Amino acid sequence: MLKNILIICAHPDDIEIGMGGTLLKYIDQGDNITQVIFSKGEKSLPHIKSHIVTRTRKRELNKIAEEIGVKEVVYFNLEDTKLNQKIDDKIKEKLKKIIENHKPAKIFTLSNKDPHPDHRAVNKAVLEVVDSIKADYPVYTFQIWNIFDENLPALVEDISDYFNEKIRIMKLYKSQWFSIYIQIIPIHIKAILNGLKHNCKYAEVFYKIR
Repeated sequence: MLKNILIICAHPDDIEIGMGGTLLKYIDQGDNITQVIFSKGEKSLPHIKSHIVTRTRKRELNKIAEEIGVKEVVYFNLEDTKLNQKIDDKIKEKLKKIIENHKPAKIFTLSNKDPHPDHRAVNKAVLEVVDSIKADYPVYTFQIWNIFDENLPALVEDISDYFNEKIRIMKLYKSQWFSIYIQIIPIHIKAILNGLKHNCKYAEVFYKIR
């Protein structure tokens, strides 16, 4: 049965890094994927003018989204590294309308255990908005820079058939080549360890917080 899936993150490449295999799996199943990106990501390349970085990162994400079949990408265009200050009531209201319009079967977002402040800011905003809505929407978190298991109910996705494609689409973020490549080995290790725990080759694990 076709489902609406909403994935909410801080930066253009968070989704592919944290849950790229599951993203590909859900698309292959026929689910409708909507991505919400809070930040422009312009501080990732401080030696290049911010408007050029913003345009480049959007172009990379849009190309990947079109290629793999993401239904919609929504940009909030907030200042990178400043989400704690920039996420205001207007942004939360926009996010609330997106959730209410899409009525997602699942919402995925970043973890509040992540050391990146922008990631924690998005987690906080998502939970505030979800908690303000009368309907119940399951919310799951995925990991980027945090690596330890969390003591929460877990959703495990076998991504054995999609792992190599996940790595391929991560590498399409050419402007972010350094941060992407330093994560490839940890991502392999994490996927293998998750797979060993859950009787498959590669797996991604998500933690249910609502």
